[in-house]
Amino acid sequence: MKFRCRMNDVAAMRDFTNIVNTVSRMSKRCVMRLTPDVLCFNVGDEHLPVVWAEICQLRFFHEYEITGSSEELNEIYLELDTVMLARSVASLKQNAKSAKIKLANKKHPCLTIEIELPSLSMDSRQCVHDVPVQVIPRREWNEYRAPRIPEFDISLEMPQLKHVRNMVERMKNMSSNLTLETDRDGKLILKVENDCARIATYFPNLKVWCRSNLEEDISASVDIKKFHTFLSWEIIHPDSVKCNILHERTVNLHLCSEGYLTIHYFMPAIAS
Repeated sequence: MKFRCRMNDVAAMRDFTNIVNTVSRMSKRCVMRLTPDVLCFNVGDEHLPVVWAEICQLRFFHEYEITGSSEELNEIYLELDTVMLARSVASLKQNAKSAKIKLANKKHPCLTIEIELPSLSMDSRQCVHDVPVQVIPRREWNEYRAPRIPEFDISLEMPQLKHVRNMVERMKNMSSNLTLETDRDGKLILKVENDCARIATYFPNLKVWCRSNLEEDISASVDIKKFHTFLSWEIIHPDSVKCNILHERTVNLHLCSEGYLTIHYFMPAIAS
């Protein structure tokens, strides 16, 4: 198996760093899936999907080469420490000229990240990091494939994440649970309550993409800290974010940005 890629574009390196940093806030471990077309970060909890972040390699990498286990299965799956990866790519924000990432074997498999940094002299400085990885055998690949997306009871547009984040920032000090409630006309309500107070924020007239035939309002309660963590994706300025709800069962937040980044974030409903 072989993998190597190179980034030269400043905006691409910045966005890649932001993506890795956000994934590291969601989990200390993840599985990176490498294919000829996309690079995916997969976070699961006991094999249940939590985060699926998929980036288009054409948008990020000036060079990109992969040789998997065979021509028919030209993929590589690597488990790694997201915090270590985030620390390793942090230098990309220091006006880096380029970055190379390759799969290497230095007594153990690792992703070697070589970052070219500017210098006061004519020569550039090079910063090298090795991130240990565990190569996942082919017999286990099915556990880390793209998650199956169910049919939801409603799919509607999310308000701008920065506005939602400001509200949830205050709400999370009141309760550990957040209830998302929607009606058929595109109104989203975020609610928290405790023994002393009840707070609700209303976002009306949101675009509804699809909805089931349920006559009642559709709602689900989730862990407010997990919901707040998702709002960190605001840093990449997404083009669209959808809130998909399976009544009292699941909330799925689906983010897209310029066709180069797709994210699915799954939160199981908490029984009320």
